[in-house]
Amino acid sequence: MKNCFFILFGLILLFGCRKINQAPTTIEDNLNLENTGDFIFDKYPTANPKPVEVYFHIPVDIDKSNAPILFVFPGMNRNAEEYRNTWIALANQFQFMVFSLEFSDQFFPNSNSYQEGFIFNDNGILNDESDWTFSFIEPIFDEIKESLNYHNNTYDLFGHSGGAQFVHRFVFFKPLSRLNRAISANAGWYTIPDQSIEYPYGVFNTTLNNNDLENFFNQKLIIHIGTNDNNPNDPSLRKTPEANAQGLNRLERAFYFFSESDSISNSKNYNYNWEIHQVDNVGHNHNLMASYAATFLYQ
Repeated sequence: MKNCFFILFGLILLFGCRKINQAPTTIEDNLNLENTGDFIFDKYPTANPKPVEVYFHIPVDIDKSNAPILFVFPGMNRNAEEYRNTWIALANQFQFMVFSLEFSDQFFPNSNSYQEGFIFNDNGILNDESDWTFSFIEPIFDEIKESLNYHNNTYDLFGHSGGAQFVHRFVFFKPLSRLNRAISANAGWYTIPDQSIEYPYGVFNTTLNNNDLENFFNQKLIIHIGTNDNNPNDPSLRKTPEANAQGLNRLERAFYFFSESDSISNSKNYNYNWEIHQVDNVGHNHNLMASYAATFLYQ
C-alpha cells in the first residue's frame, strides 16, 4: 500500500510538472492554451520556408472565432515582441486579437527584404510573387483561421515607421487580399503609385497594371502621422534625392504621398478610398500612435 502511494504521488508530480512547465508545441496549442505567447510560422514559401516569429495576445474570455484580428508590423528594429506588449492593454480594452510579426534580419535582411517586400532581389531582378515578403500574410492568416476555427474572413493591419512602409506597400501589391483596413503610421518615405517612377519610389518597373491600381485605390488605406514627427535631421530618416522629393520630414512626406495618390486616382477616374489623419502633439512614438490607432479602429 505504501509503495502504491509513492507511485501515485510520482505520477501526479510527473504529469503536473509537465503540464505547468512544458511549452505548447504547435500553433494550435499556443493559440488555444495561452493568452499571451508566440509561435513560429515556417510553412512559407513552400519550396524554401523562411520562419516568421509571431507574438500574439488574445484577451481572456474573448470569442476567438469572431473577434477582430490585427496584424502589427514593427519598425526597422524588428522588435515585434515589444510592439505586441504595447498592444496588450489596448487589445484587452477594445476586445480584439493582436498578432505582431517579426521578419528577422537573419532571413529578411535589409530594407529590401522587409520594408520593400522583396519585390526585387538584391541584384535588382524581379522576384516571383511567391517570394515576396508581402506574400506571407495571407498564409499566416490561414494558419490562424484554422487554429482558432475563425469564422470571419478579413483582418486589419497596423505598421509604424518601417512597418508603416511595409503596410502601405502591401496594399499596393496585394490589392485582392482579405484586408479590411490598413493603418500606415509615421512612415519614413513612400512608394508613390506613379507609373513613371521606378520602384521603390514609384511602380514603373513592377508587375502592377491599371486594374491593380484601381483595386489599390479602392482599399481602405489610412495614413496616420504625428504632427511633431517633423524632424528633418532624424538619423533614421532616408535622405536620398528621391525620398527628399517627397518632403524633408515624415509629416511633409505623408501629406505628399496622400495628395499625389489622390491626384493620380482622379486622373484615372478611380474611386479614392483612403484617409489621412494627423495625431496632434505626437512625434515618432509607437506607443502613442498605437493608442490612437486602436481607438480609431475599434472604439
